[in-house]
Amino acid sequence: MALPDPFKLYREAITRFENGVNALAARNIDSKEVGLVIDQYSKVALGLQHLSQTSLERLHKRMGLPSRAEVNALATALRRVEDKLDQLLPAPTHPAIAPQPPRTRRPLAEVPPAPLKPASKRKRKAGGDDEPAA
Repeated sequence: MALPDPFKLYREAITRFENGVNALAARNIDSKEVGLVIDQYSKVALGLQHLSQTSLERLHKRMGLPSRAEVNALATALRRVEDKLDQLLPAPTHPAIAPQPPRTRRPLAEVPPAPLKPASKRKRKAGGDDEPAA
């Protein structure tokens, strides 16, 4: 038995809901009461939006924070300054990247070993540390 596709079930449920809302709206859209409710709803929504904007502006002013409009104005001014600087400055030239030496433990160029110094003319003491153990 195959499992039902959950996305198909979700699409069908959304489609049924949309069709029901559309049918309800189509039956009642011409009535005067629906028009009054929509008008009242939009007035309340706009009033709440205006109230929230003004209260946020007052809060920003009290806290010393810039508003969104001020930040946007600063961003556009900064963009204009950057554009003017780009016009004045020459185009950046990228120097050729120097090749990196290989990452090995061996030196890059083999250096010849230094010549050995002659041994000292002193005689070694018997039983000294320089003699290998027998």
